[in-house]
Amino acid sequence: MTEFDLSHNRLTNIPESISKLTGLTILDLSRNRLKNIPSISKLTNLTCLGLRGNTLETPPIEIAQKGIEPIRKYFRQIEEEGKDYIYEAKLLIIGEGGAGKTTLANKIQNQNYQLQDEDTTKGIEVHQWNFQTANKHEFQMNIWDFGGQEIYHGTHQFFLTKRSLYILVADTRKEDTDFYFWLNIAELLSDNSPLLIIKNEKQERKREINQRALQGQFSNIKEILATNLATNRGLEEIRTDIQHYISNLPHIGNALPKTWKKVRKALETDGRNYISLAKYLSICEKNGFKKREDKLQLSGYLHDLGVFLHFQDDPLLNKTVILKPEWGTAAVYKVLDNRQVYDNFGKFTKDDLTKIWHEYKYVDMHDELLQLMIKFKLCYKIPGTSQAYIAPQLLTEAQPEYDWDESNNLILRYTYEFMPKGIITQFIVVMHKDIEKQKYVWKSGVILKKNRARAEVIEYYGKREIKIRIYGQQKRDLMTIVTHELDKIHSSYNDRLKYNKLIPCNCTTCHNNQNPYFYNFKELKERISHGKYTAECGKPPYHTVEVLSLIGDVIEIERSSSFLQPENSTNYTINNYTDSVININDNDVIGNQTIAEKFVNDQSRKIENKNGNVVGNVLGDEGNIRNKVTGNSPQPKVSPQRKRKVTTNSPQPKISSQRKRKVTANSSQPKISSQRKIEKPKKFGFLDFLTWMQNGQIIYYLSSAIIGILLLIIYPKLYPSGLPKWVKQIQDIIPVPQQENESNTSK
Repeated sequence: MTEFDLSHNRLTNIPESISKLTGLTILDLSRNRLKNIPSISKLTNLTCLGLRGNTLETPPIEIAQKGIEPIRKYFRQIEEEGKDYIYEAKLLIIGEGGAGKTTLANKIQNQNYQLQDEDTTKGIEVHQWNFQTANKHEFQMNIWDFGGQEIYHGTHQFFLTKRSLYILVADTRKEDTDFYFWLNIAELLSDNSPLLIIKNEKQERKREINQRALQGQFSNIKEILATNLATNRGLEEIRTDIQHYISNLPHIGNALPKTWKKVRKALETDGRNYISLAKYLSICEKNGFKKREDKLQLSGYLHDLGVFLHFQDDPLLNKTVILKPEWGTAAVYKVLDNRQVYDNFGKFTKDDLTKIWHEYKYVDMHDELLQLMIKFKLCYKIPGTSQAYIAPQLLTEAQPEYDWDESNNLILRYTYEFMPKGIITQFIVVMHKDIEKQKYVWKSGVILKKNRARAEVIEYYGKREIKIRIYGQQKRDLMTIVTHELDKIHSSYNDRLKYNKLIPCNCTTCHNNQNPYFYNFKELKERISHGKYTAECGKPPYHTVEVLSLIGDVIEIERSSSFLQPENSTNYTINNYTDSVININDNDVIGNQTIAEKFVNDQSRKIENKNGNVVGNVLGDEGNIRNKVTGNSPQPKVSPQRKRKVTTNSPQPKISSQRKRKVTANSSQPKISSQRKIEKPKKFGFLDFLTWMQNGQIIYYLSSAIIGILLLIIYPKLYPSGLPKWVKQIQDIIPVPQQENESNTSK
């Protein structure tokens, strides 16, 4: 047996004996009710593993989403070293500045803490609180107190982690809490982690909150509790609820290799802000690690959890393990809070950083801290300068004056149900090399110039919209680049950001109009998937337009990964929070090699015997996982029209030639451009001939020949005596040319 399909069976347990099926290359466990999967360390031939739709806890999601080899390493280390259990989690306190977040953090640790006139938290502060759970386990809670000022919002997203407990503190006296913003940002970044709303009723000023309405919109809200932190009223209930919810997070009590927990404790007791990679590897060695790859796997796991920062993919930052993330964020905020940098609209130099980071704890780490800011997309180096940088969130809000040609513009809009802050500034950092003259850029927009095209990208935060206008000879190429980079930023929000991509109509009414009718890109793709290749303009006189032409006018379809692929073409592993999804991209889906998921009908989910091998349609109605197998690995047979080739580690998704849409005899799909040709198949049988002929390449020639033959055969029989009278009448009306008369006379 090489392929085994167990999907869609509501299984809650898979026996360890499955490891005896050592010949398996594909194992599909998707769409079940599994929390744990058995060790796959002995399934050395396994290249594809489907886990979508399970509430997976073991192995941890952070391990599972990285692929089959990390899962093997995880189980191997448990088998070699034994296992220990994790009783640790993060409590994240968010809210407006001055709401009482820091006071609450201190009161959680010590109820007798006396209120003080504390400075507003700048950046992030981290505290620890240990308590004993109901099951008598020693539990460590790491309290993260986030600064509420708007300037810090752009960086919070890097630390608002999954598998945590959230608290939103609201000051009932000020009544300035933006519940819409904070609840949305927590839902967006926390992966549906549980959240408590704490009303800090200062001076006993009470405020009613519509709990039912909020819970109807945000399912992760567990409780709304009231307190007066000055008198400790309600504090004990808050502490009890915190202990309950945080100790019942789904990952609590999960098994980890013993060596992992030893290293975690060793690093936790290390008082340094950062250590070198060499020192980290040495600590791992002292605590039982033997293989470098295992040490780096633990580093990646703790980085994903937010325990420390280690960017393994960065040439500079990979040499340093930042043990205390708050140390790094404090350094970053020192730059953003600096008065000189603020007055210069975000511009600073390395000399400025020398003055800002003058303290001993930063003195030897200027390059690394600057790279950390770049990694967080908080700044970029100005091209053509040796040491000048810009922090775009501090740019002027005034839009500069510039000329704009409004003829033949490509226009595209993004609209958002909730728009987090920082999308446009991240985009500016990503595209900074193409800023026109390094001059036309402001806090909410930018003008780009690339090759022979010019783009205007502006964020309208109040309208929750980003609008793109482009003109020039290569405008479609630039539009493809712009939308691709924006889509990458969108996907960084755990693929939970809800937005619409709006494509302009290209009918005669809307063409060259700055306010055309717009179509939802997702709905256009749905029309195509249902065989509907036309749509109606929403403006009078309601012209009918071709869907593929609409999309092809704006985005280069051959290079757009989001066009031809189905909406759910990525493989997902769902974690223990209801409706939350962790994305596993096609190029790092669980497997040794590249894996692509093909969508097929649920009816085809059967296993049939072929040549003695069991062949199953992996992933059931969600499609077959097929991987690009190298070496001697057996490759499952997949229909050529259904294959999808995805390249690994590619910064820009690509569509392979096998995924290009072909116009067939049964398709009413219109042509997009002259480049979309119908080519004669290499193996050309009778049915292929019919398909080719019906597609239109030969119809014109055949019809012309047939009409000519019919005229030659039928005409003499219809008019044996010569031309009909109406032809002679036409000759009388239209005189014969003079040259013909002269030639006839001479004859």
